Amino acid sequence: MKTIKKITLIALSLSLSMFAVACTNNAEAENAKGAPVEVVETQKTSEELDKEAENASEEQEKDATEEESDKEDAKDNEAKAYSVKLIFPSEDYIVNGNEENKTVTQKTEITADSKTIVTKVLDALAAAPSAEGAESTGLDKFDYSKSTLDGSKAIVDLSGDVSGGSLEEDVLVSSIVNSLLSVDGIKSVSFTVNGQSAETLMGHVDITQDFTNFVK
Repeated sequence: MKTIKKITLIALSLSLSMFAVACTNNAEAENAKGAPVEVVETQKTSEELDKEAENASEEQEKDATEEESDKEDAKDNEAKAYSVKLIFPSEDYIVNGNEENKTVTQKTEITADSKTIVTKVLDALAAAPSAEGAESTGLDKFDYSKSTLDGSKAIVDLSGDVSGGSLEEDVLVSSIVNSLLSVDGIKSVSFTVNGQSAETLMGHVDITQDFTNFVK
């Protein structure tokens, strides 16, 4: 009988202990729910703020520059009318060799954009001249379709069998250079042969340097 009472007391004691622990845990949980959450903010230094402002300013300047560049490109690609002086060899020079009457000027207006102005001027030079006393340049014998404008420099590429005498080469170079330099915006003219740099076109006229002045 004493043993049974002892067991009963032990069980009751264990139950009370477990109840006390459960109450303590519940109280701690409730306290945790109601406790304020501490938020730690990292304050930025003035140097970091200045750097962020500088980066934002640089980004805005970059965007503005790109926008301006796009506008300039669009403007360059707009077709407009160019006043051009086409320079043809004179009949007197070709037939009689008269250096005092070497060329005939044919004024014209060509509508083109920056990508096509060079080839369109060459098209006009390759055609038969309408000016009185003018002779053909001989440009129609060659393929010049890869000629282009790079900034203010006209790059004239002649492809095919580029050969001929000194008179033909002199006429061709002077007519091309002088006609292209008459175009607003073109400051120099360079030549390539079949897409490659060359010393001469046909063995007589030096084309290793850009032409920046009118050829006599």
